[in-house]
Amino acid sequence: MTDRHFHLRLSCNYESKDNNVTDLAVEILLDGEWKTLHLNVKSPGFLLLVYGLFSCQHLYMRTNSAERNLVLESATGELELTADEFWAIKSVTVDFNAKLKSGQPSDDDITYIIDRMGHCPVSTNIPAHIDRKSSVHFEATDTIPKATDTGSFYNMDGPDFFNIETVSLHPEPSPTDYQVAMNIANEVADHKLETHMLLSWYDKDRDLESPQHASECPANSQQPCYVDYGIYHGATLKVDIEDGRFVFFYLPVDF
Repeated sequence: MTDRHFHLRLSCNYESKDNNVTDLAVEILLDGEWKTLHLNVKSPGFLLLVYGLFSCQHLYMRTNSAERNLVLESATGELELTADEFWAIKSVTVDFNAKLKSGQPSDDDITYIIDRMGHCPVSTNIPAHIDRKSSVHFEATDTIPKATDTGSFYNMDGPDFFNIETVSLHPEPSPTDYQVAMNIANEVADHKLETHMLLSWYDKDRDLESPQHASECPANSQQPCYVDYGIYHGATLKVDIEDGRFVFFYLPVDF
């Protein structure tokens, strides 16, 4: 029985406070030699899956770093994935090393970013029993200024739904669980936004919401934290299934 190993690495430069990509290079280790990764319609499907996972985690790393006021200058990253002879994934490790242009990451920031990376759309489709590890390391120097307090990120008068399209659904048959509901919501987001990121969600059946970070929600907010988070992090689409039983907020993404 022979395992299949994939080892990819990337290097990237960014611009603006949103950590937008200016140039990106990706390589794959083949026969002990690093070679430029070229993908096209003839590329093996499993290799596309491997790169999709790497790209998805990279997107969530840089995007959520920006949300924490961590402005990146550049980053390198590596992905190592092992599958068995039948192409079933056994383990995956993703590691990023980022050079900061500004900002001072706290332990909470790093924990938050890694958690969000695990919620990227590709990662959420990897079975929970698989050994998955993600990490982010920031290179900070004395020349990097500390982030300044610009005041509250939230509108204390309550959230503004003006720029958010709400789609209310009552599917038949009724969704049996969160995963089924998310698949329905994702289909709506695919149609409305094409390329998108799931920012936050609520599962009333289990009384669970994501992200579960109290610091992201103002103490005197009149809304649940997942609502505040979605609105104030740029969501433009809300999918409400069965009058609040399942709720999803989506952000359009420009790759």
